[in-house]
Amino acid sequence: MIGIGDSSDSRLVTRREAEPLLGYATGSLKAVMQQQRGRWPDPVACRVRGRALLWELDALRAVTREGGVRSKRVAGADADGLITCLSCGRQFRSLGPHLARTHHMTAAEYRAEHRLPASTALMATGVRAALSQTRIAAMDDDPELVGRMHAAALPRQELFRRAADARAGTDDLPLVRAARAAGARRTLPAAQQARREALEAKARAAGFESMAAAIDATRNMSSRAAATRIGVSPSTVKRWRR
Repeated sequence: MIGIGDSSDSRLVTRREAEPLLGYATGSLKAVMQQQRGRWPDPVACRVRGRALLWELDALRAVTREGGVRSKRVAGADADGLITCLSCGRQFRSLGPHLARTHHMTAAEYRAEHRLPASTALMATGVRAALSQTRIAAMDDDPELVGRMHAAALPRQELFRRAADARAGTDDLPLVRAARAAGARRTLPAAQQARREALEAKARAAGFESMAAAIDATRNMSSRAAATRIGVSPSTVKRWRR
């Protein structure tokens, strides 16, 4: 494995391939990049018809040398690289088969029984990394594989429903609520600013100097008519009028 400080020829890697090389937990680098927009370099190529973006490894290393923030997410394994079963105390590289064979329960039932967040990994980090490499190799060998996987996937609404059900059992955990509150404090101001900028752009496109000017100029109209004139929703007009 190449370390962060190693000097080697630059090569192209996906985010998943870069994570262990940069010291990030599996699956966490995407979130870190989104939180630090403008700090990380843009991808320079793609793999498998645009479905796997590629970055220059040296460019990513340069950011981590500057002190990039590490993900706080648990890597998914104990110090010895194994997952401990909370039901019996035995250790495994992957809990799925053990839970089905010994405890006769699904992963969702296990998480619910032990009040674990839905995002808790039940597979050791090394195993997940190996599976990821296997899938990447399979997609390289068969470019149509991704399309077949999408065709076989459950409808998006069903996936959303299952995700909501999985979260419901742990939404009230103090640790989960604290993590979400911290994330909201980081992302909400940026989201609000982006929303304001989008509204101002719509107002200018409709011929007004600003959103405030658009609201003032359409006060004699109904909310629906004003919304149509400005190019926003009626609820937005009502909120600005208040």
